[in-house]
Amino acid sequence: MVDITAQGILFDMDGTLVNTIACVERGWADLAAEHSVDAQALIRTVHGHPTYDVLCSWFPPHMHSRQCAQAFEHKLMHDTRGVFAVPGALRVLSMLDDSEWAIVTAATEDLARVRMQQVGINVPERLVADTSVKKGKPDPEGYEVGARLLGISPRDAVVFEDSVNGVVAGCAAGATVVGVLTSTSEDKLRDAGAKYVIKDFTQVQIAHANGLVITLDV
Repeated sequence: MVDITAQGILFDMDGTLVNTIACVERGWADLAAEHSVDAQALIRTVHGHPTYDVLCSWFPPHMHSRQCAQAFEHKLMHDTRGVFAVPGALRVLSMLDDSEWAIVTAATEDLARVRMQQVGINVPERLVADTSVKKGKPDPEGYEVGARLLGISPRDAVVFEDSVNGVVAGCAAGATVVGVLTSTSEDKLRDAGAKYVIKDFTQVQIAHANGLVITLDV
């Protein structure tokens, strides 16, 4: 068992609280097939990146627009096959006051809200989505903004993340980062800077004592 003291928690969404891995990879594979893009190579890079950035990196110039990114995410949000809350996530969130946690996601705000509602997560008051920042993960801006919304320093926050880009972002912000094993191997999460790694939130307990005490069964 490991105890971490913190003043707030910053959660990634896709792959961390909500397992959308199958849905997201299916969507990108379909789009790749339409444009003769190597789907396997593409899918290895998409987790933790904003949709707009992926389109700009992999697809023809006429797709390099916010409108195309929104259209792709609109299609994704109506595909609920294989979408579910990561085990233990709902229980952990129920232990937290609204003022103690925020979401920091590479998704659009619309998609984030729909995904959380689909799996029974109450949308938090503090939500940092793709257009909330100038630079997406692995830049630390999102986690810095999330901590600021909670009124704390990133150094007093714990970040839960499933992607390499997200772990790098959380570490660069100065937070303690816990990797979640949904989309990325333990070795890659640790190499990116995750201090601890869990399979899911069944390994997490929350207590309140001058802030938060986060206990990990690792």
